[in-house]
Amino acid sequence: MLLRFYSTTDVTMVHAALAVRLCVLCVLLIPLGILGNDLYVSPDGTPLGPGTMAQPYDLATALSGQAGQAGDTVWLSGGNYVIGHIDTKIEGAPGQPITFRQMPGERARVDGSLTFYSSAGNVVLRDFELYRSDTNRLSAQIGAGFDPTDIKIIPGVASYVPNMSFINLVVHDQTRHGFYISEYATNNLVYGCLVYNNGWASPDNAEGHNFYVQSNRGTREITDNMAFNASGANFQIYENATNMRLVGITLDGNVAFNAGAIQAVRTYRDWIVGVDAPAVGADGIILKNNMGYYAAGSGALEQVQIGREGVNGSVALLNNYLPQGLVMNNWTIAAVAGNLFAAQSSSYIVNLNQTQVPLATAWNDNSYSRSGAGGDFLGNSTEYGFYDWQGDTGYDSHSTYSVAKLTGTKVFVRPNRYEAGRANIIVYNWDKLSDVTVDVSSTLAPGAAYEVRNAQDFFAPPVLSGVFDGQPLDLPMTGLKVAVPNGPLLTPPPTGPTFNVFILLPGSVRLQAAAVDGQAQISWPTNSGKWVLQFTESLSPNSAWTDDLSTPVVVGGQYVVTNSISQGARFYRLRAAP
Repeated sequence: MLLRFYSTTDVTMVHAALAVRLCVLCVLLIPLGILGNDLYVSPDGTPLGPGTMAQPYDLATALSGQAGQAGDTVWLSGGNYVIGHIDTKIEGAPGQPITFRQMPGERARVDGSLTFYSSAGNVVLRDFELYRSDTNRLSAQIGAGFDPTDIKIIPGVASYVPNMSFINLVVHDQTRHGFYISEYATNNLVYGCLVYNNGWASPDNAEGHNFYVQSNRGTREITDNMAFNASGANFQIYENATNMRLVGITLDGNVAFNAGAIQAVRTYRDWIVGVDAPAVGADGIILKNNMGYYAAGSGALEQVQIGREGVNGSVALLNNYLPQGLVMNNWTIAAVAGNLFAAQSSSYIVNLNQTQVPLATAWNDNSYSRSGAGGDFLGNSTEYGFYDWQGDTGYDSHSTYSVAKLTGTKVFVRPNRYEAGRANIIVYNWDKLSDVTVDVSSTLAPGAAYEVRNAQDFFAPPVLSGVFDGQPLDLPMTGLKVAVPNGPLLTPPPTGPTFNVFILLPGSVRLQAAAVDGQAQISWPTNSGKWVLQFTESLSPNSAWTDDLSTPVVVGGQYVVTNSISQGARFYRLRAAP
């Protein structure tokens, strides 16, 4: 529970907000003055600000760059922000980004879309929800291609500038793409985002990718995101403009499934990487540690497509778990190692086309499986069994192959780079068990409170919560629901029990404050695990947190710490005790 405590000469007010996620981001605020470098916005804020908690800005003013400066952090209070569409030139400075963050423990919902253009970037967006309430997502026009005029098709986030970071956002129900990262958006990072239910449809077409990434120069990193239930592709890494290239893109630890699943007009792939003429080719592409899932009978195109038209440079496919087929077209250099490819339908396990250029490759230590009626390998239109493939190509001398359905349980736990106690959990449950045990000791310390959410219905109540005792968590694989798209689009069926994705979060603990005899009393439940109270004078990204050395006393089932109230501001949080 996040409490804001204001002390003035004539009034004392305590305002209760939403449950706080504790561990690193559980913060209790007791502000008594204006914080340097910290600005606040709220749904009822104004353009005049001045950006204090008592007099916050509105979000549109802050996003326009009219408030704040390089190095500032803009905190979004809980509530619904209706912004429509905003085009902004806001920019920070190298090493001093302007950061927009959700207030810890609150849920900030931003209804609208954002385009960043004509600036040096250096802006960070993190931790909040970006969606669109517009339900007009079905065009009645035929023959309009990708530009119908009777619906507003706008990406949720469009970046045309360098040096942008998008971290732990939830982006859904946008009328076009979730993210569009343009050829101008060098040094862009999209990390830990949950992206789903984006796109539109018409009688003869459908589009809207969860990720649409282009790159003619520089680098882009797309890491640890979950993308599913799009109208279009989940990861469209693609270029088709004259003389353009697709270069310097890394996809690491992402999850994709159910491309095209919210419409029944057009089929898509989960993964599309490559160019079409008149673009030139792709180069410097890395896919590592990614995971996919193909739902049998879903109507999606099963194979992962790496390379389309033209002659491409280098690509690396490393340690991906993709129980789908693979299509590769005309790469000059390729490293393909440590992957699982397993065709589930009539597709080939691997379809390799090198008719335009010879391939120099390190291709080994992979696992292949075929459970459907498809073929094994296809190389330049020649069919191969596994052993002929090994002999004729020289590839896969230490790889494995089977003609059988996948069995057992495969679990991936991906700790979050930016939030301690948070992780993506991906579960392949090939034996269709009703529940699966998951070891999260790499992310949680014993005594830490936690909650686990079903990523396909993230804002539903947690599927599991408690205080971590060091033992594996028992996660349900049945009875889970899927978030319904906003508007007249399709809701895909659950992927369980065979496959489910979860997000582990620091648990909710009620941290409370009260003014008693001129002093601040900070308290939290005794049955919520082992915690140490910390404080800081600012919520800026580089602020140092200090352990409060006061010994808590137990009063009525609560640990209570009493501190004096001084001028300025003090922020409190709990960290897990060792």
